[in-house]
Amino acid sequence: MVGFFENKKNFILAIIGIGVLIWSFFTLNCGYYVDENGLLVIYKGIYQGQHMFTDSWEALQTGGILAWPLLALYYQVFSPMFAAGGINIGLVLFMRICYVICRLMVAGYLYYTIKRTDFEKGAYLSALFYYMFVVVWRNFSYKSYCEMAVMLLICFLVRYHETRKNYFFVLAAVATCIAILAYPTMIIMAVLIGVLLVVGIYRNEFDIKPLLCFSVTCVVIGGAFALYLQFTSGWGNIISQISNLGDQDYEHPMWYRLGVMLGSYVVFAVIAYLPILAVVLIRRFRYLSSVMENTFLTIYWIVFFLAICVLRPEGISTSRFVYAILILFFWFPYLVAEKEDSGYTKIGAYNSGRREAKTILWIAFIISAATQLIWAVSTNQDITVPGHMAVYVVIADLLIMLNEKEAFGGLVTAILAVAAFFMGFWVPEHNGGYSDVLATRYIVTEGELKGIALLPEDYQKNQICYELVTQYIPEGSKLLVAFGSNSTGYINSDSWQGTYTVYARTQKNTKLLDYYQINPDNQADYLLLDKGNDKYEMFLEGDTGKYLMSTYTNEIAYGGDFVLLGR
Repeated sequence: MVGFFENKKNFILAIIGIGVLIWSFFTLNCGYYVDENGLLVIYKGIYQGQHMFTDSWEALQTGGILAWPLLALYYQVFSPMFAAGGINIGLVLFMRICYVICRLMVAGYLYYTIKRTDFEKGAYLSALFYYMFVVVWRNFSYKSYCEMAVMLLICFLVRYHETRKNYFFVLAAVATCIAILAYPTMIIMAVLIGVLLVVGIYRNEFDIKPLLCFSVTCVVIGGAFALYLQFTSGWGNIISQISNLGDQDYEHPMWYRLGVMLGSYVVFAVIAYLPILAVVLIRRFRYLSSVMENTFLTIYWIVFFLAICVLRPEGISTSRFVYAILILFFWFPYLVAEKEDSGYTKIGAYNSGRREAKTILWIAFIISAATQLIWAVSTNQDITVPGHMAVYVVIADLLIMLNEKEAFGGLVTAILAVAAFFMGFWVPEHNGGYSDVLATRYIVTEGELKGIALLPEDYQKNQICYELVTQYIPEGSKLLVAFGSNSTGYINSDSWQGTYTVYARTQKNTKLLDYYQINPDNQADYLLLDKGNDKYEMFLEGDTGKYLMSTYTNEIAYGGDFVLLGR
């Protein structure tokens, strides 16, 4: 009878997994987030032949190396094939499909890794959660590249822990280098792992081989990238312009932003430990069963998540989920704690071998904490950006709850349900906020957004931009889109990007003028301007706007609020 119900449960879980997989592809074409456009354009610029750090001052451009093979595959193989077969797939949808396939492969390897540990009972649902977890949107970005690389890094470290085979540190080095290319600040992670290995050698926990495997691989990959830069941009040119990298729009210095971020973590730690403190106090005066405790924590987490959604109903997005995930991050030390005298465990469950098995959970926690700190150093946004990297600890929490803890079925179900909601129902649009797959949309049939279903307003803007850049801008010329936040001019154009970054805030800063002064050959031939943008008046009043309007005086064409100007 037990076997019957176990088989029935596995069958239902398999059906759910297949349903999630099918639905993830079915809804893949919905919506278009502003940063998705921006990152794809940056990566496209590298594919077109932009020289890193000279033709572009975008700090995140190194991710173009990772995207280059897929862009080459699309433009050289699939795009002609799609056109010949009348298949309605453009660059954006192609990259989304590739991303989901890559994520599925990483989730599969995560499942494979966990199945070979003492936490095998939680392998399936943990891998399913990871597959459903959305890193802002479902496409390649510096965040998603880095997030998948760190997941693989953790898996390789766990595999080494289980097998003691040194080649896993070669793979760990490759994963670390991918994370660095995606998010350059992650170079701190390579240093951290090196330091930890040195400490391990000093404590006789390792021999020198893991350190050699890791460090030599990192040096080889780093050396290859350095040679690439020398043969393309030239280190002399890079050094002369390297100080221009970064964002001119930071209002506060790094130490101030990091302080605010760490303060936010303290606040969340307090919020997370309030229910645990209540449990500890109650237990001082009366008996509290493990079932009641776990039920109380489950209710607290669900109420917290619903409360932060209600506070901003118009802004429900994955950031709401990240806030709730941070609660689970801070609960990890409590959940993993060894409580031999509690109702959580059977007598003798925590022997030395069991403690050793939990090392893999602490690996996930340490790497997650380090990655969050690294992201906190370099972001100008709030805690939800580094908070995405708490996903690894949620996986560790799921493994604990699915393998050991009693009465946590409600919390596990709630976590999976919220992940499924944001993967399969919520859609990121514009600068964020809330939209869903049920909203009225029109499917694009031309350009690099072919196959993408856009909201009516976005569809109209995309069509206007597509017609302007394809009909009036000659191939090989340079284009500047004044407000990259609301147009798809770059992604649909074969022209070069005549700007230091597609995120250039022409209404706010003067960095574009510095770029044209240092690189006059890169100045744009055409300016695509959106007069309906809410920053248009600020643009006209700023120094950059005044320069552009006095330089680009030849009206080439217009459509809707968009006008194409030439020098």
